[in-house]
Amino acid sequence: MRKMLLAAAMLGLTATPALANDNAMIQAADDALAAAFNKGDGAAVGAMYAPDATLLPGDNKLYKGADITAWWIGATKAITNLKLTVLETERLSPTYIREISRVQFDTLGANSVHADVTAVVVYKLVDGNWMLWTDIFH
Repeated sequence: MRKMLLAAAMLGLTATPALANDNAMIQAADDALAAAFNKGDGAAVGAMYAPDATLLPGDNKLYKGADITAWWIGATKAITNLKLTVLETERLSPTYIREISRVQFDTLGANSVHADVTAVVVYKLVDGNWMLWTDIFH
């Protein structure tokens, strides 16, 4: 019984509840991403990803490393008016937060359309900074 109580106490110490300010913190990160993107700075957006990040956009390809930055640079030539809205966050551990968000943007060109999609992002704490680690949107 004593071992069970000790194990339960240890589990309680390692569990990380969602923090009240996680939504606000992640929304601020999303706002910074959208602001950089809307200024046409795809390189700045790419720098917001962790070194070991993965991007899975709607083209069904998997991007890592410098390919993430190249994708965002290309995206600045195809879409505009990017807006990200946090719908919910969940702290997975002290160093990971999962976000579900609404993504809105307009395509550029003669047949412009307004897109309204959802995304799942996992943020990773890297050297004291929250960075995108897994980014999926369709």
